[in-house]
Amino acid sequence: MGVKLHSHVSVEVLEKELQVVKSELIEQLNIREKELKEYQDLQKRYTMLEKRYAAISRSFLGKLTLKYWTLRKRMGTNKATKGHR
Repeated sequence: MGVKLHSHVSVEVLEKELQVVKSELIEQLNIREKELKEYQDLQKRYTMLEKRYAAISRSFLGKLTLKYWTLRKRMGTNKATKGHR
């Protein structure tokens, strides 16, 4: 049992629409590939920063610095920067 098209749309019009859809699809694919590359770059950067933070937090001066930042955060920025206005 075959399906007959009763539409009066010409083959040329359908081929043009198909080309438009294909070009839009390719454009969207390129955008997604670019976003994926940016995401992968950010993942690498985040991993590197995590490693650096872990290394700093294990060192004596790093621990001291982190404690200083925590203390400064608890005190509030206004009190810590009061003399530097």
